[in-house]
Amino acid sequence: MGLSETEAIQKVLACSNLKVYCDYYSITVDDIKHQPQLAFYILKHRNSLEQLIAGYSEMESINQDICTEFQRCEQECQSMIRELVKDRGSNEFKN
Repeated sequence: MGLSETEAIQKVLACSNLKVYCDYYSITVDDIKHQPQLAFYILKHRNSLEQLIAGYSEMESINQDICTEFQRCEQECQSMIRELVKDRGSNEFKN
């Protein structure tokens, strides 16, 4: 036997990732409360969305590592440019 509308709504409202579901589907908690078909849809597709959330969570540390590495490269480039500008400026005054 399937869930009643009330049970489906309560089950979705109890989800730890409710805010993420609402953001993903561009809906509000009130939408879920007043449109039971949304609760049934979310429950039907919940596993896929949970996998997507898990994937993004796993990518977070990888993306952080990439950003950190890029920042180091950016800082090195800025230092090199400053040195070039500094050297070029002092050479121009000698001429």
